[in-house]
Amino acid sequence: MDATQATVRQRGTAFWFSLVGIFLLALSVRLSCPASKYTVWYERSAAFWDALLSRNWAATYQSYHPGVTTTWIAGAGMELFLTARGRPPTDIAQLPGELPSPQGPAARAAVAALGVVTAGCIVLAYVLLLRSTNGTTAFVAGCFLALDPFYITHSKMIHVDALVSSLMLVSALFLLNYLRESKAVQLVASGVFGGLALLTKSPALFLIPYAGLVTTIAYVTGDDLGDLISPPAWRHGIGKIARTLTIWMLVAASVFCIVWPAMWVQPVKAISNMLMRGALHHAEQAHPFPQFFLGRTVRDPGVLYYPVTLAWKTTLVTLPGIGLAIWFLIRRRQTDASRTPWYVLAFAAAFLLQMTLSAKKTPRYVLPAFLALDVVAAWGIVQAIQKLQDRRASAASNAAHVLTIGVLVIQAAVVFRVHPYYGTHHNLLLGGSRVARSVLQLGDQGEGLDLAARFLNEKPGAGFITVGLCDPGNLMFRENFAGVTKPINHSPVDYRVFFVNDLQRSVRFAHCEEYWEACEEDGPIWSATFDHVPYVWICRAYPQDLDSFAVDRQMNVHVGEHIDLLGYDIGSRALSSSDPLTVTLFWRSNGQVTADNHVFVHLQDTDRDLIAQDDGVPGGGKRPTWGWQEQEIIPDEHVIAPLRAVPAGTYTLSVGMYDYATKARLAATEADGSALPAGRIPLLDLELHSQ
Repeated sequence: MDATQATVRQRGTAFWFSLVGIFLLALSVRLSCPASKYTVWYERSAAFWDALLSRNWAATYQSYHPGVTTTWIAGAGMELFLTARGRPPTDIAQLPGELPSPQGPAARAAVAALGVVTAGCIVLAYVLLLRSTNGTTAFVAGCFLALDPFYITHSKMIHVDALVSSLMLVSALFLLNYLRESKAVQLVASGVFGGLALLTKSPALFLIPYAGLVTTIAYVTGDDLGDLISPPAWRHGIGKIARTLTIWMLVAASVFCIVWPAMWVQPVKAISNMLMRGALHHAEQAHPFPQFFLGRTVRDPGVLYYPVTLAWKTTLVTLPGIGLAIWFLIRRRQTDASRTPWYVLAFAAAFLLQMTLSAKKTPRYVLPAFLALDVVAAWGIVQAIQKLQDRRASAASNAAHVLTIGVLVIQAAVVFRVHPYYGTHHNLLLGGSRVARSVLQLGDQGEGLDLAARFLNEKPGAGFITVGLCDPGNLMFRENFAGVTKPINHSPVDYRVFFVNDLQRSVRFAHCEEYWEACEEDGPIWSATFDHVPYVWICRAYPQDLDSFAVDRQMNVHVGEHIDLLGYDIGSRALSSSDPLTVTLFWRSNGQVTADNHVFVHLQDTDRDLIAQDDGVPGGGKRPTWGWQEQEIIPDEHVIAPLRAVPAGTYTLSVGMYDYATKARLAATEADGSALPAGRIPLLDLELHSQ
């Protein structure tokens, strides 16, 4: 094997290692839990596949987005899940009802399918950039795409924004390669991915004017037009532009019609809904929920919203890389090597402008611009490294590789420090999340609410715990919590959980701010912090003060190792034989009770004989001792039926506890340490009068 063949083989090996490495990197971060709180596309994907299997083509219209590629891919993942479980494909319609959690196995299978497609698009972008830039730029761009924290965040859920961004980028890169190489297969491939993007979300209509723009620029600035002033040259150029755009749009339209069965039976309705309810509605109507921006809550955050979002959601590597790219593009003479970054930068800028002009705004809507800017940043950084290398001696020829690896290591370190909650990343160059919390709304994916649910699930009797949330429908908490979730103002609740996104946009939820002030005053018992900023807080809501109750007599008797009897309330010391005896006991524990202790309430005569009793689980059977929270006061009412057959006289009321499993009584000890015989706590003597 000669030196040339060895070099070619080494390059081929490096290419495949790079390709597989980028794919595995992109896929691995997108398969990490948790997923997003959103499940609407999980449900739509199931309904889409149910319509496919029943050949109800019209029902494959699920949304004006239209989200068809999402439902195809996510539904395929859910079908694989059913197959692995040995269930028939037709069971797919039942999955959202059976497993509604965004982190459930069926939803994770759907996310995995989308992750594979996303990773495939990233690899394809790497391959396309190899042809239009160079190996180093393509590799760095592939790694930036794989490790873009904002992109990862939206790739980990069943939704449309990450997928449409991936498809739009690949379509644009195929088109740019076609304009360089004039290979028809690349134009067709661009149209195919453009059609798939249009099937995903209506903002992909942007590809049509973008294709017209870059095609026109490419032909006008090309070397084959000759004298542009002459009519033949004009006709030739216009013909080439029109022919290119016609082929692109015909391919995209064909894919649009073939892949979406609703187009087979109701094309006019499907397209009109997509245009009127989708593109035009988003352009004219602001988001129905308020956005937090620049320290206040607004409906339309204005023209600065997306540029600010881009600045804070890029990284300390990619943001300077974008700046370097713009610097080099402005300073250098345009060449074939610089056309691709110019076109990709134009893609980002034009898409950013399109979405800024739209009235409906939210950060994920501008995600396609992030992917384009990742490519631009990679080119800018590689250019800077090459400039540095050119100034060094030839002996330091490996310095460029070291610097490139160093840049990628820094990018990875910045991203993985917030794993797996990539949505909590904010650019450290701009102060990170500490500054961003005053600028942008945090926690769009419910980050940390799953951790709050896990913390409360470790509490004794978690299934009996009731928790109040500002947004009780948030699935990141509700579907991970073993107990009951209620609105924040529900009474009674044991704990209240507060989330940074709800507090920033508090106008959405009545009473949220009021209860948050009380939580701040008492102090949370737990919080989840990302990037040095708290996202979730848990506060006790159960009573801890005996003064909150009507108590006849306060006591301090220790029962067993973990429980105290604090007092009791009784209606009257004089009792008629026709009246029931009602006594309310007030217990408190240190939250470490594991046994099922029952309470006994005894009425004894002067000879210590048992006259009447009431035994059972505290709280009328609803508050077992193993579910008591730390320092929670448990009111425990017991009723002894009327004592009609009992003679008048003086009787002693006493209480205590016993382990239901062993029937052994718990020891009772006075505050001074003296033990009470047989674990019996005397409360008072009652006078019983005959009726």
